Amino acid sequence: MRLFKKIIYIALCSVSLGAQAQISHGGFPLPEKLDAGPCLRSGSQTVRMPAFDVEELRREDSLPGNNIGGIRFAYAFDVDYTPKNSGTLYHLKDGRDVWRLHIISEGAYSLNLIFDEYQLDDSSQLFIYTPDRNTILGSFTSENNSDCGILPTTPVPGDEVIVELITPKNSTSRLRIGNVNHDYRGLKFIPSTGTSQPCQVDASCLGIHEQQARSSVVFIKAGTEYCSGNMVNNSANEDAAFMITAAHCLYKEMGVVDRSLAQRCVFYFNYERPHCHEGISGSLEMSVSGADVIFYDTPSDALLMRLRKLPPIDYRVYYAGWNATRDLGSGAYSFHHPNSDVRKISLEEDAPYLGSFVVNDIFDSNVHWIVDRWDTGIMEGGSSGAGLFGSDNRLVGVLSGGDTKESCMQPGYDAFGAFSEVWERGLNMCLDSKRDGNLVCDGRESHMIPCSRITNWNEGEVIHEVSNYEQFAAGHNNKGIVEYAERFHLDERSSVLYGVYVVPWQGIYSEGDTVLLRVYRGDSVPEEVMSQEVVSFTNTSIARRSTVFSETVVSEWTKRDCYYRLNQPLKVDSTFFVGLKLVASPENKFALCHTEEKLTGENTAYFKDNSGWHSFEEAHPYYKQPTSLYIEPVVQVGGVDIIAVTDHSMDAPVSIVSPNPVEDVVSVRFPSSRMVLYYELIDMEGRVVRKKNVGKSAEGLSLRMDLHSGVYLLRLIYESSTETLRIVKK
Repeated sequence: MRLFKKIIYIALCSVSLGAQAQISHGGFPLPEKLDAGPCLRSGSQTVRMPAFDVEELRREDSLPGNNIGGIRFAYAFDVDYTPKNSGTLYHLKDGRDVWRLHIISEGAYSLNLIFDEYQLDDSSQLFIYTPDRNTILGSFTSENNSDCGILPTTPVPGDEVIVELITPKNSTSRLRIGNVNHDYRGLKFIPSTGTSQPCQVDASCLGIHEQQARSSVVFIKAGTEYCSGNMVNNSANEDAAFMITAAHCLYKEMGVVDRSLAQRCVFYFNYERPHCHEGISGSLEMSVSGADVIFYDTPSDALLMRLRKLPPIDYRVYYAGWNATRDLGSGAYSFHHPNSDVRKISLEEDAPYLGSFVVNDIFDSNVHWIVDRWDTGIMEGGSSGAGLFGSDNRLVGVLSGGDTKESCMQPGYDAFGAFSEVWERGLNMCLDSKRDGNLVCDGRESHMIPCSRITNWNEGEVIHEVSNYEQFAAGHNNKGIVEYAERFHLDERSSVLYGVYVVPWQGIYSEGDTVLLRVYRGDSVPEEVMSQEVVSFTNTSIARRSTVFSETVVSEWTKRDCYYRLNQPLKVDSTFFVGLKLVASPENKFALCHTEEKLTGENTAYFKDNSGWHSFEEAHPYYKQPTSLYIEPVVQVGGVDIIAVTDHSMDAPVSIVSPNPVEDVVSVRFPSSRMVLYYELIDMEGRVVRKKNVGKSAEGLSLRMDLHSGVYLLRLIYESSTETLRIVKK
C-alpha cells in the first residue's frame, strides 16, 4: 500500500505577531543579597536532578536509525516546579515578590528549560542565569505570553541554573517548569569549528549566495534534539514566518510526526563564524521560540512550520524562493549545521536527479532529489532538514538523509525530499498563497529596507594578537585607557541602529566590572553620548578533548561573536561612533579584537585619555598605526526615511484619517479627485503588516487596528501618485 498523508492544517496556538517568544527584553536579575523582609514561603531553594545512565544513552544514540528524528543531545526530566511548591519566595520592602529556584543536574554540559505554563502579567520579569551570572537570559515578560502558554528557552552552559521570577504586588502571573533538559553530549555549546568533519566549509569563507545563507536556521526540538531548516517565502510576499525542514525532525517515533513538538522548538539565526576569522566562535543570541506545523507529508519527508513570532528586523532574515518544477538546471548547494557547528555550505556541480531513499519503507519511491557526491563539503547528523538550492538560487527540497558511511574520506550520496513531488499534496496550498498556480517564487528580504551588518574590516585583515594585558591597545592597560570607539560613515543622511556585534579578545561579565556600550555623535572624533547601556552577552563554549566532550565549561566572551540588542532602536547620522567604556580598576581584564594592519591604511579606531579623544594612528602609546576595532553595528541604512511623518507625492487635497489616535477602528476618507488602487499599513520597523486591493474606490475605507500600540504608516497608492499618512494606535 502506498504511503500517503494528505495536507494537515492545525491551529494549536493563535498568537499575535507581537508575541515575542524567546526574545529577551533587557535588564538584569536582582542582586544576590535581597533587601527583603521575611520569606513568604521558604522551601528548599535548590533541587537536584537524579542521576541517569549516560553511557546507555550514548549507546542508544550510536545504534543505526536512532537519529532519524534529529540528533539527540539532552536527556529530558519531567518535573513540576512552581512558585507554590518549590524554591524560595521573598517579599521585598518595595512591595515586589521574588521567587528563586536553583536547579542542579550534575555533569551537564548545559541545561535548558521548558515552561509548560507561562502567563506573566504586566511588570513581571523572568530571568534564567548561571550562578556566576556569566550567562543571563531575559528578561522575559508579558510580551512573551502566548495562547499556548509554553516558553522553551535556549540552553545555558554548565550543570547549574537559577530561575528568578520578579512580580508586582497582587500579581496573577502563572509559571511552571515542566522539563529540565540535561545536555550529556555537549552538542549545543561548542567551539565554532572542529565539531563537524574537516572537509566542511564555513559559509562565511566563500562569500557566495549570502542572501540564501541568511535563510538557513538551526533549531532545537523540545530541548533535546536539533535539526537544520530554511525560512521560505510565499507567492504573495506576505509577512508569514514560514520555516521548512524535514518531517522526521519532529518524529515522536519512527514515521510518526508529533505536531505539538513545534511549540517546544527554539530557532537560531545567523549562527556562523564572522568574516571567516579563524578561532572566532559564532553568535547564538538571535533566537525565536515556538512554532505551529501547518503542513507535513511523511512519504516525502517535508514539513512546514510557521514561527509564532516574526524574527525582528535586526535578525536580517531572508525568506528563500522556491522551485516546485523538475527543472533544477546544473549544480546545487545547501547551507546546514552539521553536528551543531556554525553554518556550512556544500556545493555540487552536477544536477541532482530524482530517485528513491529507502528507510524502513517510510518514504515513497522517486520523491527525493539525489546528490551523488558533493564537490565541496558533505552532510552529517544535524544537517537534516537543510534546504537544497538549485542553480536558480531557489529551494527545491529538504534533506532526509544519505549514505550512513559518508565521510570526508568516503563521500556518499544524500537525498532531499523534492518540492516537485510533494507540491500537489498540499504544499502548494501553503506557499502559493496567491493561488496563481505558479511553480516558482522569488525570495525576498524580511523588510522593505533591510538591516545590514556594517564593518570596517577588509577581506584578508587579521586580528592583532597580544598576550600581555598591560599593553592591550583596545582594553585594560597600564596607561589607564578605558574608553574606545569605532567610527562609521554611511552614505545616507540618517539611519536606524538596532544592535551591535562585538568581538572581545578577552572578557567576562561581572557585576563589579561592567562594560558600557556607548553610541556617540561626532564627525572627526566622538563628541556627545547618544546612548549608553550595560552589556551582557550570552555566548558560551565548552572545551573538548579529541572527539569526547569532557572538559569544564568556559563561560567567557573571549573570541566570541557577541551580539547586543539595544533596548530601543536609535536614529544615527551618516557619521557616528560606537564604543565601549570599561571600569578603571577591574578584577577581570577586558580587551577588544582589532586589526593587525589596515590593508587600506585608513584608521577607524579611537581612544580617550585624560586629554580627550585621539585616533590610534596619531597618538596611541602601544599601537600607533591605522587599525579597526571589532565593533560592527546592525543598521537599517536610510531607514529613517520610511518612518517619516509624511511622504506626500501628490498635491492637496489629501486623505483624512479619523479618529487619530485610534483605539479600534480608523476611518480614511480619500480625496474625491483620486482613485485609490490599494493600501499598505507599515509598522515602525518598515514591515508591511497589512495590505489590500481597494478596487478604485473613490470613497474611503475602515481599518480595524487590532495591533499593538505604536505608530503606523498608511501608504495609499493611487493611479498616478502615492500618499503616506501617520496613524497612532493607542
